[in-house]
Amino acid sequence: MYYRAHVQTYGWLGWTKNGAKAGTEGMSKRMEGIQIQLVEKGKPGPSSGQTAFRTK
Repeated sequence: MYYRAHVQTYGWLGWTKNGAKAGTEGMSKRMEGIQIQLVEKGKPGPSSGQTAFRTK
């Protein structure tokens, strides 16, 4: 399972998977949406080249 967060003032952040953090922490930004993509095991998942998690 891959997922990414849409965060206030940043827009869509990068994709991450399997329980890793997505979004922001300590920045007082709201998470405005989440996109989830299920990928068959062993197949490549989505890639955006962006970081999936930001901290202050």
